[in-house]
Amino acid sequence: MKVKFNISGAAVLLLATLSASFAAKFPAGYTLCPKNDEKCLFERIGATFAKHAAGIPEISLVSVDPLKIQKMDIVQGGDGPINIVLNFKDVDLTGLSQSVIKKASGFTANPTKMELSIQAPVTSLVGAYKINGKVLVLPIQGDGRSNMTMENNHIQMKWIGKLVDRNGKKYYQMDKLKATFDTTRFHMHFTNLFNGDKALGDNMNVFLNENWQDILKELKPAIVNAFVEIFQTVISNVFNKVPYDELFQ
Repeated sequence: MKVKFNISGAAVLLLATLSASFAAKFPAGYTLCPKNDEKCLFERIGATFAKHAAGIPEISLVSVDPLKIQKMDIVQGGDGPINIVLNFKDVDLTGLSQSVIKKASGFTANPTKMELSIQAPVTSLVGAYKINGKVLVLPIQGDGRSNMTMENNHIQMKWIGKLVDRNGKKYYQMDKLKATFDTTRFHMHFTNLFNGDKALGDNMNVFLNENWQDILKELKPAIVNAFVEIFQTVISNVFNKVPYDELFQ
Protein backbone atom coordinates (compact mmCIF):
# COMPACT_ATOMS: atom_id res chain seq x y z
CA MET A 1 0.00 0.00 0.00
CA LYS A 2 1.31 3.44 -0.92
CA VAL A 3 -0.11 6.67 0.44
CA LYS A 4 1.13 10.14 -0.48
CA PHE A 5 -0.45 13.32 0.82
CA ASN A 6 0.06 17.05 1.25
CA ILE A 7 2.37 17.33 4.28
CA SER A 8 1.42 20.93 5.05
CA GLY A 9 -2.30 20.25 5.09
CA ALA A 10 -1.89 17.07 7.08
CA ALA A 11 0.35 18.80 9.60
CA VAL A 12 -2.47 21.22 10.36
CA LEU A 13 -4.63 18.27 11.30
CA LEU A 14 -2.04 16.89 13.68
CA LEU A 15 -1.27 20.26 15.21
CA ALA A 16 -4.96 20.82 15.71
CA THR A 17 -5.17 17.39 17.29
CA LEU A 18 -2.33 18.15 19.66
CA SER A 19 -3.34 21.79 20.25
CA ALA A 20 0.30 22.51 19.90
CA SER A 21 3.13 24.33 18.17
CA PHE A 22 5.31 27.29 18.94
CA ALA A 23 3.13 29.52 21.09
CA ALA A 24 4.62 32.78 19.85
CA LYS A 25 3.59 31.99 16.28
CA PHE A 26 -0.02 31.10 16.94
CA PRO A 27 -2.78 33.64 16.35
CA ALA A 28 -3.42 36.16 19.12
CA GLY A 29 -5.52 34.63 21.86
CA TYR A 30 -4.60 31.03 21.01
CA THR A 31 -3.78 29.28 24.30
CA LEU A 32 -1.71 26.13 24.59
CA CYS A 33 -2.54 23.53 27.23
CA PRO A 34 -0.55 22.29 30.21
CA LYS A 35 0.47 18.65 30.11
CA ASN A 36 -2.17 16.30 31.61
CA ASP A 37 -4.97 18.90 31.29
CA GLU A 38 -7.49 16.82 29.36
CA LYS A 39 -10.26 19.40 29.80
CA CYS A 40 -8.10 22.03 28.15
CA LEU A 41 -7.12 19.62 25.37
CA PHE A 42 -10.79 18.94 24.64
CA GLU A 43 -11.51 22.65 24.41
CA ARG A 44 -8.45 23.61 22.34
CA ILE A 45 -8.72 20.73 19.89
CA GLY A 46 -12.39 21.46 19.28
CA ALA A 47 -11.76 25.17 18.91
CA THR A 48 -8.93 24.56 16.44
CA PHE A 49 -11.06 22.35 14.22
CA ALA A 50 -13.93 24.86 14.29
CA LYS A 51 -12.04 28.17 14.06
CA HIS A 52 -8.93 27.33 12.06
CA ALA A 53 -10.23 24.84 9.49
CA ALA A 54 -8.99 27.11 6.69
CA GLY A 55 -5.45 27.00 8.07
CA ILE A 56 -3.15 29.02 10.29
CA PRO A 57 -1.27 31.57 8.14
CA GLU A 58 0.98 32.60 11.04
CA ILE A 59 2.77 29.25 10.81
CA SER A 60 2.26 28.75 7.03
CA LEU A 61 0.00 25.74 7.36
CA VAL A 62 -2.86 25.15 4.98
CA SER A 63 -6.41 23.97 5.35
CA VAL A 64 -7.50 21.01 7.46
CA ASP A 65 -10.82 20.97 5.61
CA PRO A 66 -10.27 19.87 2.94
CA LEU A 67 -7.26 17.77 3.82
CA LYS A 68 -5.50 17.09 0.52
CA ILE A 69 -4.21 13.58 -0.20
CA GLN A 70 -2.07 13.20 -3.30
CA LYS A 71 -2.26 9.43 -3.61
CA MET A 72 -3.92 6.59 -1.70
CA ASP A 73 -4.37 2.94 -2.65
CA ILE A 74 -6.89 0.49 -1.20
CA VAL A 75 -6.03 -3.06 -2.16
CA GLN A 76 -8.23 -5.98 -1.16
CA GLY A 77 -7.07 -9.35 -2.47
CA GLY A 78 -7.52 -13.02 -1.71
CA ASP A 79 -10.44 -15.35 -2.31
CA GLY A 80 -13.08 -13.30 -0.50
CA PRO A 81 -16.20 -11.70 -1.97
CA ILE A 82 -14.30 -8.50 -2.77
CA ASN A 83 -11.07 -8.44 -4.75
CA ILE A 84 -10.17 -4.97 -5.98
CA VAL A 85 -7.38 -2.51 -6.56
CA LEU A 86 -8.72 1.01 -5.90
CA ASN A 87 -6.34 3.89 -6.59
CA PHE A 88 -7.11 7.47 -5.54
CA LYS A 89 -5.24 10.51 -6.87
CA ASP A 90 -5.51 14.16 -5.78
CA VAL A 91 -8.45 13.57 -3.45
CA ASP A 92 -9.86 15.85 -0.74
CA LEU A 93 -10.96 14.58 2.66
CA THR A 94 -13.68 16.95 3.87
CA GLY A 95 -15.74 17.25 7.03
CA LEU A 96 -13.06 17.27 9.72
CA SER A 97 -13.86 20.87 10.68
CA GLN A 98 -17.11 19.60 12.19
CA SER A 99 -15.41 16.99 14.36
CA VAL A 100 -16.26 16.55 18.02
CA ILE A 101 -13.48 15.38 20.31
CA LYS A 102 -14.48 12.32 22.34
CA LYS A 103 -11.17 11.49 24.00
CA ALA A 104 -7.62 12.82 24.21
CA SER A 105 -5.28 11.11 26.63
CA GLY A 106 -1.64 10.31 27.25
CA PHE A 107 -0.24 13.80 26.66
CA THR A 108 1.74 13.66 29.91
CA ALA A 109 5.14 14.83 31.07
CA ASN A 110 6.60 11.40 30.26
CA PRO A 111 4.41 10.11 27.43
CA THR A 112 4.26 6.51 26.26
CA LYS A 113 0.74 5.57 25.14
CA MET A 114 -1.47 8.24 23.56
CA GLU A 115 -5.05 8.12 22.32
CA LEU A 116 -7.27 10.42 20.29
CA SER A 117 -10.92 9.78 19.47
CA ILE A 118 -13.06 12.03 17.27
CA GLN A 119 -16.61 11.95 15.93
CA ALA A 120 -17.29 13.57 12.56
CA PRO A 121 -20.93 13.96 11.42
CA VAL A 122 -20.02 13.55 7.73
CA THR A 123 -16.66 12.91 6.08
CA SER A 124 -16.15 12.61 2.33
CA LEU A 125 -13.26 11.49 0.17
CA VAL A 126 -13.68 13.15 -3.22
CA GLY A 127 -11.42 13.07 -6.25
CA ALA A 128 -9.98 10.99 -9.06
CA TYR A 129 -10.05 7.21 -8.88
CA LYS A 130 -9.21 4.07 -10.82
CA ILE A 131 -10.69 0.69 -9.92
CA ASN A 132 -10.40 -2.84 -11.21
CA GLY A 133 -11.56 -6.17 -9.79
CA LYS A 134 -14.75 -7.72 -8.48
CA VAL A 135 -17.30 -6.77 -5.83
CA LEU A 136 -19.55 -9.53 -4.45
CA VAL A 137 -18.91 -11.65 -7.59
CA LEU A 138 -19.67 -8.76 -9.99
CA PRO A 139 -16.79 -7.35 -12.06
CA ILE A 140 -16.04 -3.65 -11.66
CA GLN A 141 -13.81 -1.40 -13.72
CA GLY A 142 -13.60 2.35 -14.08
CA ASP A 143 -11.50 5.50 -14.18
CA GLY A 144 -13.03 8.88 -13.32
CA ARG A 145 -14.28 10.85 -10.31
CA SER A 146 -15.45 9.33 -7.06
CA ASN A 147 -17.20 10.30 -3.84
CA MET A 148 -17.03 8.07 -0.77
CA THR A 149 -18.99 9.57 2.13
CA MET A 150 -19.39 8.27 5.67
CA GLU A 151 -21.99 9.46 8.17
CA ASN A 152 -21.48 9.54 11.94
CA ASN A 153 -17.88 8.58 11.49
CA HIS A 154 -15.99 7.67 14.67
CA ILE A 155 -12.21 7.57 14.32
CA GLN A 156 -10.01 6.29 17.12
CA MET A 157 -6.22 6.42 17.05
CA LYS A 158 -3.85 4.90 19.60
CA TRP A 159 -0.10 5.02 19.42
CA ILE A 160 2.92 4.21 21.55
CA GLY A 161 6.29 5.91 21.76
CA LYS A 162 8.87 7.48 24.01
CA LEU A 163 10.91 10.62 24.56
CA VAL A 164 14.37 10.65 22.99
CA ASP A 165 17.22 13.17 23.37
CA ARG A 166 18.29 15.08 20.28
CA ASN A 167 20.50 18.16 20.25
CA GLY A 168 19.88 18.77 23.92
CA LYS A 169 16.07 18.61 23.65
CA LYS A 170 13.53 15.84 24.08
CA TYR A 171 11.41 14.75 21.14
CA TYR A 172 8.57 12.25 21.12
CA GLN A 173 9.37 9.25 18.95
CA MET A 174 6.31 7.31 17.84
CA ASP A 175 6.89 3.60 17.35
CA LYS A 176 3.50 2.24 16.34
CA LEU A 177 0.00 3.53 15.60
CA LYS A 178 -3.28 1.65 15.41
CA ALA A 179 -6.59 3.04 14.18
CA THR A 180 -10.22 1.99 13.98
CA PHE A 181 -13.29 3.60 12.54
CA ASP A 182 -17.02 3.01 12.51
CA THR A 183 -19.80 4.61 10.53
CA THR A 184 -23.59 4.34 10.40
CA ARG A 185 -23.75 4.82 6.60
CA PHE A 186 -21.30 4.47 3.74
CA HIS A 187 -22.20 6.11 0.41
CA MET A 188 -20.29 5.48 -2.83
CA HIS A 189 -20.50 7.03 -6.26
CA PHE A 190 -18.12 6.42 -9.18
CA THR A 191 -18.35 8.19 -12.53
CA ASN A 192 -17.27 6.64 -15.83
CA LEU A 193 -17.58 3.02 -14.75
CA PHE A 194 -17.21 0.43 -17.52
CA ASN A 195 -15.71 2.94 -19.96
CA GLY A 196 -18.66 5.30 -19.63
CA ASP A 197 -21.48 2.78 -20.14
CA LYS A 198 -24.24 4.70 -18.32
CA ALA A 199 -26.59 1.78 -17.79
CA LEU A 200 -23.90 -0.49 -16.36
CA GLY A 201 -22.43 2.35 -14.31
CA ASP A 202 -25.75 3.42 -12.83
CA ASN A 203 -26.65 -0.15 -11.96
CA MET A 204 -23.28 -0.73 -10.31
CA ASN A 205 -23.59 2.44 -8.20
CA VAL A 206 -27.04 1.33 -7.05
CA PHE A 207 -25.69 -2.14 -6.27
CA LEU A 208 -22.75 -0.73 -4.28
CA ASN A 209 -25.00 1.43 -2.12
CA GLU A 210 -27.58 -1.27 -1.56
CA ASN A 211 -24.83 -3.58 -0.30
CA TRP A 212 -22.68 -1.01 1.49
CA GLN A 213 -22.58 -2.91 4.79
CA ASP A 214 -21.15 -6.08 3.26
CA ILE A 215 -18.73 -4.07 1.13
CA LEU A 216 -17.50 -1.95 4.03
CA LYS A 217 -17.02 -5.04 6.19
CA GLU A 218 -14.66 -6.46 3.59
CA LEU A 219 -12.89 -3.18 2.79
CA LYS A 220 -12.49 -1.86 6.34
CA PRO A 221 -9.08 -3.48 7.06
CA ALA A 222 -7.63 -1.99 3.86
CA ILE A 223 -9.16 1.43 4.59
CA VAL A 224 -7.82 1.35 8.15
CA ASN A 225 -4.34 0.46 6.86
CA ALA A 226 -4.44 3.48 4.56
CA PHE A 227 -5.47 5.78 7.42
CA VAL A 228 -2.75 4.33 9.65
CA GLU A 229 -0.07 5.03 7.04
CA ILE A 230 -1.27 8.61 6.63
CA PHE A 231 -1.57 9.46 10.31
CA GLN A 232 1.63 7.69 11.34
CA THR A 233 3.61 9.70 8.80
CA VAL A 234 1.89 12.94 9.85
CA ILE A 235 2.39 12.42 13.57
CA SER A 236 6.02 11.35 13.22
CA ASN A 237 6.72 14.36 10.98
CA VAL A 238 5.48 16.86 13.58
CA PHE A 239 6.97 15.14 16.61
CA ASN A 240 10.34 14.91 14.85
CA LYS A 241 10.35 18.67 14.20
CA VAL A 242 8.91 20.12 17.43
CA PRO A 243 10.44 19.42 20.87
CA TYR A 244 7.82 17.81 23.07
CA ASP A 245 7.94 20.47 25.81
CA GLU A 246 7.21 23.18 23.24
CA LEU A 247 3.87 21.56 22.39
CA PHE A 248 2.48 22.72 25.74
CA GLN A 249 2.55 25.67 28.11
